Amino acid sequence: MTQSSQGKMGTPQITFFCICAVIVLGTLTASASLGPSGLTLWVIAIVLFVIPNMMIISELGTTYPAEGGIYDWIRRAFGKRMSTRAIYLYWVSNGIWMAANFILLTGLIADTFWPGMPLWAQLPLVIALIWMTVAIINKQVEVGIGVTVTGALFKIIIIGTAGIGGMVYAFHHGVATPFTVESLIPSSSASGIGFFSAIIYNITGFELVACMGSVLKNPARTMPRAILYSSLAVVALYIFGSLGIMMALPLDHINLVSGITDAIRPLFGNDSPVVMIITVLFMLCIVGDQVTWSMAPSRAAAEAAREGCLPAVIGKWHPKNHTPSGASTTLGWVGTGVSILYTCFAAGNNADAFWSAFSFSSTCIISSYLLFYPVFIKLRLSDPDTARPYRMPGGAVTAWGCTLLCVAFIAIAIVLFVFPDILSGSVNWSHSGPIVIGMALILTVGEVIIRRSEKHHDQQQTVSLSPVKEASS
Repeated sequence: MTQSSQGKMGTPQITFFCICAVIVLGTLTASASLGPSGLTLWVIAIVLFVIPNMMIISELGTTYPAEGGIYDWIRRAFGKRMSTRAIYLYWVSNGIWMAANFILLTGLIADTFWPGMPLWAQLPLVIALIWMTVAIINKQVEVGIGVTVTGALFKIIIIGTAGIGGMVYAFHHGVATPFTVESLIPSSSASGIGFFSAIIYNITGFELVACMGSVLKNPARTMPRAILYSSLAVVALYIFGSLGIMMALPLDHINLVSGITDAIRPLFGNDSPVVMIITVLFMLCIVGDQVTWSMAPSRAAAEAAREGCLPAVIGKWHPKNHTPSGASTTLGWVGTGVSILYTCFAAGNNADAFWSAFSFSSTCIISSYLLFYPVFIKLRLSDPDTARPYRMPGGAVTAWGCTLLCVAFIAIAIVLFVFPDILSGSVNWSHSGPIVIGMALILTVGEVIIRRSEKHHDQQQTVSLSPVKEASS
């Protein structure tokens, strides 16, 4: 029996893994902040990004179902160094995202149980959550899979409750956000247009499951089905949840941290058990997000380290559980450091801290996609003879068109994450400056790490080969 058929993740598990990875509840309120025009932007994103993205990932994932996922794909197309640069960004940004996620979670805990709790007092809880996540990732892979499946189910319940609750509230009390023809037309002056980047980010991440290559059952069959099912589910849930929030809350009352629970409070009451249950599920989902987004990229980073492109410590695997403990533990230290920095500079505001950390981490993550999508075309041209169990229909024209569309959407998302007010002709350097500086620092540090790792690996290879050469002489 082959490794692919022995895997632990079939179509249902892969589908739920993708749902858990792609749906980020903390950004649902950001897309709702766009108002009715956000629905139009969702339709545009579905047609011009979701569908091309789904077909590209399905073809790459079924043609090259390797453990490293996108690391392996980029290496085949552009070489080890370029693939390491991409996976370094993809992996290390999750340490930053870990901080953002748990800043959001502690803000929700404070809002629920200790209103007015200062951000500095939440820091120990943020750090504890980070290391709890690392511990989960370092357990057997079945534990991580169980967390992601449970997280996906919880997200369906939460978004369904928010959507239904908002619509029921609107039926009894009227729609909080007016829906007119004019409000459906996107414009640069629309409230929260900078959050369009969140929509694009909200529908990336389907490729994440490809990093779990060795634990997938028959990926050539299961992956295209799972990506199709999860894509449909993700888009439907995001739109449904956004509608519910907009119907229950005016746009200027949507809070980036507590927007979902705020949306259901008017229907059930502030002290309702339903609100408390949804709040607790929301908290658990945030942990599930981080497990999903740290577990898979850590495997890709460990693969890069195994080949000598990242430090050896990142390539260490747990001797008993066979999990990438070196990569995940390193992420824990990155998340801890970022949490401390953002606590110091966020002026005591959870929403600002979350959005700043989220924008920074998201910029890092999706910057790696600028390499990921061209891989599709490159491998079509340089490796045409490899069997492709799933092949994007439409020939070269469709392949090129889909690739260019995806790259364009990613470029737009990067610009809007860094400069969210640019469409209105202004730049908020208090937001953009740290991201620009942070990106320059991350890229510089990464380049130094990669080149030193390569040099150290080459020296070790030379030393190991020297006795062989002496013996042969």
